[in-house]
Amino acid sequence: MGQPVGFIAYPGRVVAGLGSGCDSRFDGLDGRVLMARILVVGSESGAGATTVAVGLASVAANAGQQVRVERLAGDERATEDAEVFGELEVGAGSGDPLTAEQVNDGGGVLILEGPAGADAGALASQLGARLVFVRPAGSDAEAPSGATVIETHAAHATAGALPEDRALAAPRVAELIAASGAEVLTRSEAGERAVCDHLVVGAISHDPADDYFARFPRKAVVTRNGRVDLALAAMLTGTECLILSGGGAPSPYILDRAAANRETTLLMTSGTTVETMHDIEGCFGTSPFSGESKVARAGELMAAALDADAVAALIG
Repeated sequence: MGQPVGFIAYPGRVVAGLGSGCDSRFDGLDGRVLMARILVVGSESGAGATTVAVGLASVAANAGQQVRVERLAGDERATEDAEVFGELEVGAGSGDPLTAEQVNDGGGVLILEGPAGADAGALASQLGARLVFVRPAGSDAEAPSGATVIETHAAHATAGALPEDRALAAPRVAELIAASGAEVLTRSEAGERAVCDHLVVGAISHDPADDYFARFPRKAVVTRNGRVDLALAAMLTGTECLILSGGGAPSPYILDRAAANRETTLLMTSGTTVETMHDIEGCFGTSPFSGESKVARAGELMAAALDADAVAALIG
């Protein structure tokens, strides 16, 4: 993985207002603006801090800022989140968790996600960063003084709140495999990182089947092994993941088709279709943040949650 951009300590640098509301840093010699730091901390694991960090990166990039997103070490999600940040098209970070001492500046905006449940105010003061505190809607977690508060899992989109959203809640193929105990028969180009916005059952009959499946973009389809007609229809309509239930030998034709086009990951489960759907339906809302579709959606929701003044206060 790449190393963080090096920071040069200019003589005469002034750091104003250290803490959760710290201002931009300036070089006292020539007035150049150094990297603004934003620390995002969730009140608890699963609060949505990663989504907020990526959403802020998208908003800052759209405002014409150079952006870098890094993950601080300190909890079990740090490595996976850092890898996600390292693959961002906007604001790619080093890809490795950093300690506070390893955080270095460059130009533009540096967004740091801290460990869930950390002492957010103290960490923001240590880093000289503006603080964004993330908590689920209805949580009684108290935000540190001066923090920008974002509530997640809200019933509606309002100022300072991100609503429940299908695109953000959607699981990756990796989570579907883990939940169902499926055997991987073939992998698509996106593989286990592909995101599935919909879970669709291949019913007993569709007329025509391709019209039914075409209603659902970016989907996972569960259908009984042996229904070659339904499997083929699913694969022809943008299916990220096709799960054949019931065990047994899959059709060579379906195997060859999946291996040739590499657009659909093909899985096999031993359970029935109903059992398989029951196994995977809990994946929604519990999967780690990943995928460019989620990046774009997080940016849209964050832009709606923060007005121009709030954005300027954070990244200006």
